[in-house]
Amino acid sequence: MPKSKQGEITLAQAIQAKSEIKAKKGDDGAKIIAYQHEQKRKNNPDVGVVTPETDPEQPKTTWAYDPHIDPALQFDSGRAQTEKLIDEALASGNEERMRAALEQLKRQTSSYLNWAGKAERNSFEVDTVSLHVHERIDPATILSAIQKQVRAAKKGNVSAQEDMFRAWFEQPLPLREEIEFYKHDRGWMNRMIAGDSLLVMNSLLQKESLSGQVQTIYIDPPYGIKYGSNFQPFVNKRDVKDRKDEDLTQEPEMIKAFRDTWELGIHSYLTYLRDRLLLARELLHETGSIFVQISEENVHHVRELLSEVFGDGNFVADIIFVKAGALGSVGLPRRNDYIIWYGKNRDKTKYRQIFLEKNPTEDIGAYRLAEEDTGRIRPLRTEDDLNVVRPLRYVLMTKPGPGQKYSFEFQGKTVDSGGRWWGFPPENLERLRKAGRIAPSGTDSIRYLDDFPASYLSNLWTDTATGSGMGKIYVVQTNDKVVERCLLMTTAPGDLVLDPTCGSGTTAHVAEKWGRRWITCDTSRVAITLAKQRLMTAGFNYFELKYPHEGLRGEFIYKTIPHVTLKSIANNPEIDEIWEQFHPAIEQALTKLNAALKGNGTFKVDGGSRKGETLDFTKGDTLQEWEVPFDFSVGWRASVREPFDAFHAARQLMQKKMNDSIDAHADQEVLFDQPSISRDKLRITGPFTIEAVPFPTVLSLDETQPAQEADAAIARSGESQRQHSWRDELLKTGIRGKHGQRLEFSELETLPDTRNLHCSGHVKDTGERVVVSFGPEYAALEQRQVELAMREAGDLFPRPKMIVFCAFSFDPEASKDIDATKGIIALKAYMNTDLLTEDLKKARSSNQSFWLMGQPEITVKKRKDDLYQVEVHGFDYFDPSKGELVSGGKSKIAAWSLDTNYDERSLFPRQIFFPMAGAKDGWYKLTKDIKAELDESKLDQLHGTVSLPFAAGENRKIAVKLVDDRGIESLKVIELD
Repeated sequence: MPKSKQGEITLAQAIQAKSEIKAKKGDDGAKIIAYQHEQKRKNNPDVGVVTPETDPEQPKTTWAYDPHIDPALQFDSGRAQTEKLIDEALASGNEERMRAALEQLKRQTSSYLNWAGKAERNSFEVDTVSLHVHERIDPATILSAIQKQVRAAKKGNVSAQEDMFRAWFEQPLPLREEIEFYKHDRGWMNRMIAGDSLLVMNSLLQKESLSGQVQTIYIDPPYGIKYGSNFQPFVNKRDVKDRKDEDLTQEPEMIKAFRDTWELGIHSYLTYLRDRLLLARELLHETGSIFVQISEENVHHVRELLSEVFGDGNFVADIIFVKAGALGSVGLPRRNDYIIWYGKNRDKTKYRQIFLEKNPTEDIGAYRLAEEDTGRIRPLRTEDDLNVVRPLRYVLMTKPGPGQKYSFEFQGKTVDSGGRWWGFPPENLERLRKAGRIAPSGTDSIRYLDDFPASYLSNLWTDTATGSGMGKIYVVQTNDKVVERCLLMTTAPGDLVLDPTCGSGTTAHVAEKWGRRWITCDTSRVAITLAKQRLMTAGFNYFELKYPHEGLRGEFIYKTIPHVTLKSIANNPEIDEIWEQFHPAIEQALTKLNAALKGNGTFKVDGGSRKGETLDFTKGDTLQEWEVPFDFSVGWRASVREPFDAFHAARQLMQKKMNDSIDAHADQEVLFDQPSISRDKLRITGPFTIEAVPFPTVLSLDETQPAQEADAAIARSGESQRQHSWRDELLKTGIRGKHGQRLEFSELETLPDTRNLHCSGHVKDTGERVVVSFGPEYAALEQRQVELAMREAGDLFPRPKMIVFCAFSFDPEASKDIDATKGIIALKAYMNTDLLTEDLKKARSSNQSFWLMGQPEITVKKRKDDLYQVEVHGFDYFDPSKGELVSGGKSKIAAWSLDTNYDERSLFPRQIFFPMAGAKDGWYKLTKDIKAELDESKLDQLHGTVSLPFAAGENRKIAVKLVDDRGIESLKVIELD
């Protein structure tokens, strides 16, 4: 099939990719597919086509708080003004003015939450940035390579075989449209974004117009207030010790996250959270919900904060869920956390009831009576077999009012509602009587335990303590069941879910499982790496679509369960028909029974209006229908047995017909958590993008950063002062190489009139001119700064021989551009994060502050069959515990990916490897059904450091991305011969 230029797939391929391709498994067929969403998303920029011109800086967005919805913990001193308002309203005699004055008084006398800096901060500014696409991940594309290898081994011809796995990717936009960012719509792909959630949400609102488009937001903010207690520094190490230096995160973004969140304790925490809640509210649909997970330390503050942002009237519920294991070594151990649920508009909030399956032995509760198969009702015994007897209870049919007042005849007596009211009209009670659903009292109904085999999910979740068997991959990871219930209660397939606190990717994983669209973000590279791996290697059941031609909009096919209610019985006209058809037989049988009992002696009545009275059959007394005993009475003549049995047979037959009709006409409750599962389809994660927030341009050393709000770490000294200290440190220590080499400078001075070059000097040994560009304080240095710095260096005279980029972390695209620079020596220097954490750590890890970073060591071999193979050997790795730059080797590679036809826009990996994965991790986590379709010996290769053989793509260029165990990425582009 012909291919288009630049690695684009043709329209015919796109159409073919939309179909579900059968996978051959012997003679059987299995379909391994992913759900597709028909919604669109804007074409946010691929990182490879971003330049200062195509993605220029944008003005900051200012967000203002609404001061009129503050709750309270202080009392307003403006009461005198309110009292004047009340006096004027009373004097006017105007009811509306008086009501308004009382409302004002109510607001003034209520408390509101206050904290340091709140009163001074009525608004805040957020950088307006584009979200850059770095990778387009498609598990189907990756696994298809293994499937092709299998078939090649079997038949010797890869191209003749159809792909087992298929993903849907529309054609890339033409380049002229590609660089018109946010101007065109593209097919939906889910999104995983690295960056501050405030910047991400602001970008979604300002750049993509997603206001009112998100159905559910789940936020799991940090619980504790200690540096390191919620931040995992290693991909493969989940046990984190608070205040242990080697366990402190080295990610500058995470250091900023800690400072922004906890630098002023609870005060900065509340500011941090309120800012994000405000933007979350703007993103929510009118029917949308937000869930905030929190522990007991701050649940009261967060509840007050949510009321302030969303309004008290939009509170929905406090959910209490049990965790796996008690916490707290002193005092009463804690086993629960909280989820606070608010709606954008409570009256319009989308809600789907979730049910729990009843356990008869545990949920029997008030069901203390039992009905035997004969129809006899007696007390329930502990030894009763619940499969033999039918547990029931009596439920009062009257209510306090209002309702209806009337009396009706029941079992020979007149029954009324007494001092209460009937909840049904008379004809409905008559139908309940015919159906055998009225208890002997006449005012109670009979409710069976099996009338509804489920119970309503309440706000107390005691069945969520199953985390120990969940296989946690992140230091703070929520049980899937908790997030699952929140999403199922408030979303439908195809709805959009946002989690601004990604962590291990639980929300994204759950949303993918249930066919919801998702966006998630996190400041931590480790979290993004773990979440990406989790999603790539996930397998799910395929839920059957109710209306396949409508896609996910048409919902799934859900299981339903009957829910017998008094209303459904009372509204069932078939009850009357059954009565008219079968009750005459009961009456005839009763007539024959009474005829047989004539002259048979006496009998004590056990029910109805004559309960306790003695009948004398020798005097012509007869039994009423409800007075016939269930057991044949001792002393009755043998000739009575036949009509006695006939009566009960007729009664039981009618009751069976009644019960069958009641079940058939019962309301059906939809089990939204139990969709119908396909037996011949398997499902993997659909395509998703890995994106990142670019950091705003760094200021030059002679530009002064104005003081910011108290919660921003940079406000303590200003960015300019920080960079001056970096320049002095660089001059003092120089740049250290891997084997002890040192690049030293004779002087470093501030460069005037340059924004991206921060100082200039000369190399001590050679006298060559060098310029230095410092990266952002709390983010990765990105490619726009590289390009702008290169331009400024080209305008200098004399032109420098060397440019050094110093940063705490490097965006892979920036790193690639630095490595590809020609005409000037361009170096990358890693900055020791001790420069950011002097106040957080016990001691510096090293006296060396700048380390020269080399490229990853990668080799490409061309085989005799003209296929290529890539082998990764490692990369330079800064060990914070030793304070040295060491060769990481293969043992430090958490993951690496290979794009075999790199188009210089964004990475589209065809092969992804997990060298550090254990026997139950990485691709081995795929479900057994999916792995059965693969050659597991080939699957093993996806956990090594040597690629599968591949043919050169049309671009004849490959890209290899390495991720180390700290989530640090390196990208290398190699041209093929």
